[in-house]
Amino acid sequence: MSAKGLRELAAATDRVCRLLWVLRAAEPEILELIERRGSQGYVHYLTSRLGLLPEPRWPAVVRIVPPSLVDHLLPRCRELDPRRYVEEALAAASAALKRRHPDPLPEGMSRLVRGEVQGELGAAFAAVPRTGERPLDFLLDSMALREERSHLHFQAGEEAGWSDLQLMLVNAAWRGGSPLKVAAQFRWAEEAAQAELVALADRGLMDRDGALTPKGREEREALERETDSRVAAALASRGVADASAEISEIAPVLLEDRQ
Repeated sequence: MSAKGLRELAAATDRVCRLLWVLRAAEPEILELIERRGSQGYVHYLTSRLGLLPEPRWPAVVRIVPPSLVDHLLPRCRELDPRRYVEEALAAASAALKRRHPDPLPEGMSRLVRGEVQGELGAAFAAVPRTGERPLDFLLDSMALREERSHLHFQAGEEAGWSDLQLMLVNAAWRGGSPLKVAAQFRWAEEAAQAELVALADRGLMDRDGALTPKGREEREALERETDSRVAAALASRGVADASAEISEIAPVLLEDRQ
């Protein structure tokens, strides 16, 4: 299974999953849900993404925001009835997906999630019963695959000696962004982000301005290859030795910017 194909799959599933909780595209179905339930911002993000899991697991699973923020938002998330809210968010996102891509979506996605999906959140989305309604099932499959890759990525980063916040900083720099700005966007305290930036600089991975060093870029690329390897192994464990057919169908559909 080629690294290029796996990354195309990652890009495609990431794009569709963002229908659930990124409002950059201002999807009217999601906006209507948010207005009706009063769930904007991180409350919507957390509840729609994590509502399938027990509350005690939320801080451990949503690793890109500090646990203190999750704890702060929990009372409002509880008021929304998390499991019911997930259902409504999935329905809204699948309606948006159907509107954006009115042609029948590929059916091959389901083959990629048959069996044991790695990580609690990916497994939770994989376990939701499929309905035969293709946009909704496609969204569920995409969520399972996206969250599995995220889990394996953080797992590999942890084994490489990076904390969750360090990995966020490194990823931001790797993608050409400002590490401190990205950390602030996800509500990490500036002092915590600065401390981790110093720790990365001490290891020779970043400079004090937040740019990756050649060593840091090399290690980040190695982490990407390791993530690809783990995703390929997870697919192989489900009997998918070559997902090229599914990937070739999926990626072009979801990478289109159809309105």
